[in-house]
Amino acid sequence: MSIAATSTQSRFRPRASWGGLILPAVLVLALVFVLPIGQLFLNSFHHHAGMGTVDPVWTLENYIKFLGDPFYYGILIETFMLGFTVVSICLVIGFPVAYFLARTRSRWRSTLIFVVVSPLLISVVIRNLGWLPVLGSSGVINWLLLNLHIVSEPLRMINNYTGVVIGLTHALSPFMILSLMTVIQRIEPEIEEAAINLGASPFETFWRIVVPLSRPGVLAGYLLVFTVVLSAFTTPGMMGGNRVLVMSTYIGQQIRTVLNYPFGAMAAVVLMLVTTAITLVALRLSRERRQ
Repeated sequence: MSIAATSTQSRFRPRASWGGLILPAVLVLALVFVLPIGQLFLNSFHHHAGMGTVDPVWTLENYIKFLGDPFYYGILIETFMLGFTVVSICLVIGFPVAYFLARTRSRWRSTLIFVVVSPLLISVVIRNLGWLPVLGSSGVINWLLLNLHIVSEPLRMINNYTGVVIGLTHALSPFMILSLMTVIQRIEPEIEEAAINLGASPFETFWRIVVPLSRPGVLAGYLLVFTVVLSAFTTPGMMGGNRVLVMSTYIGQQIRTVLNYPFGAMAAVVLMLVTTAITLVALRLSRERRQ
């Protein structure tokens, strides 16, 4: 009996210890994420009863207003167009860089990787402020273009859509590069060498071998960058000069300026649901292609 009891205790002890380790993390996630999102969801079903006041009456008026007004569709479309634009530019820029970093044997490889991830080490506010003297009307780029007589007047690259795209691309390209580099490193170089020996050109090898095998990294980087762009608030506000209206800035206006908590909560819930739906569809399509 004692042997059986000992074996039973040893069998259940690891489960108990794992439960004790997981429980604090679950509690933290519940307090930091689940409860705020739940409160946000509940507030979206109430009236705006005044400055910062939520009416206790339950209603679908906020959702009906959002779904029935083309103005809000325009903001939502603008938000997703910004996401697709930034992700596409990050992919075009990041793929060659990721391939080089994955294949190079240079002693400077670690330094180059540090340069790639360095934007992540700088505050988003400082990073955006650094772009102002570069992209402004009297900035370095316009100074060069004017002195080289390429343009006759300064280009507007700040306080508009272009500035937001540049700021987000600079901030989020490291995520795309690291996602792609991790996958490309797993592709055996012998596969590319075999394709070249069979008569394929370097471009054909890259397009028909490397790109298809890199799809998991492309999908991971695409989803990661896309979701971060949709939730970005500081960069659209600073680089857009409050002239680029996307869902994040609109939600900020409703909650911080207008103090319309229910409508801001509703807009946040809509953005979250649409983003989740797009992510799930992308993951499902990726699984179907693998099969």
